[in-house]
Amino acid sequence: MFARRIAAALLALVLAVPLSGCGRQEDRYRAGSIGPKISVGISFDQPGLGFAQSGQYRGLDVDVARYVVHELGYAESQIVFRQVKPADRERMLEQGQVDMVVAGYSITQERQKLVDFAGPYLAAGQDLLVRRTQNDIAGVDDLAQKRVCVAAGSTAGTLVRSLAPQAQVQEREEFPECITALLSGDTDAASGDDFALAGLTHVRGGGQLRLVGNPFSHERYGIGVPHGDPELVDVIDQALKRMMRDGSFKAALGRASKSIGFSINAAARTLQPGDH
Repeated sequence: MFARRIAAALLALVLAVPLSGCGRQEDRYRAGSIGPKISVGISFDQPGLGFAQSGQYRGLDVDVARYVVHELGYAESQIVFRQVKPADRERMLEQGQVDMVVAGYSITQERQKLVDFAGPYLAAGQDLLVRRTQNDIAGVDDLAQKRVCVAAGSTAGTLVRSLAPQAQVQEREEFPECITALLSGDTDAASGDDFALAGLTHVRGGGQLRLVGNPFSHERYGIGVPHGDPELVDVIDQALKRMMRDGSFKAALGRASKSIGFSINAAARTLQPGDH
């Protein structure tokens, strides 16, 4: 598996460099020769984060993945982007179908039992999406007896059930299905991270939906890798820190938020890698 091979090679590289080595730290972590390709799991249907259209991939997570993979020594042509759905992320990492997942992937204690996380790199908050004409839902406290659509495998369903036990949670395989249900009146609200909701509203809402703007959680997005590779986690953390230091992350975040018309405070959204 890529993750274990790269971890072993990186450890060998570190041990091979004298403590007083004169090479750049980045060079010690170069591992592009480990394998001909690197497989990265991203969302294909989350405008602003991970969006695939006509063979092109765009969004903040895509930019983060490209930067990190480049720091690992891989060229753009060596990246294979694969779609991951929320319910499949841990399984695809465990089975070696992808080498890492960069897909609005919130770090949680339950997930950390199955996979390892580098990061975090972005703060998000779970919010609600409703029809523009609705005035009866202003936050999670208004969800009693309401139908709330969430993506299966996301943290949204668990949190809604915890904070609004009388809500009727409806799970869909993919979140865009919740947008369709909301527009057709088959559900009363959709719940997910605010950045993702803003993107879907901008692209698929047709001006008929609005973000409530009352987040009720604190999500930390990280990069998922197979469990048991601390060296790889550290390498990715260092790459993320460089991305933040050289301004690349701020620029990527600005492009992503502008592309979906979502106004954010970049400083407040940016998290420090290594804070697990």
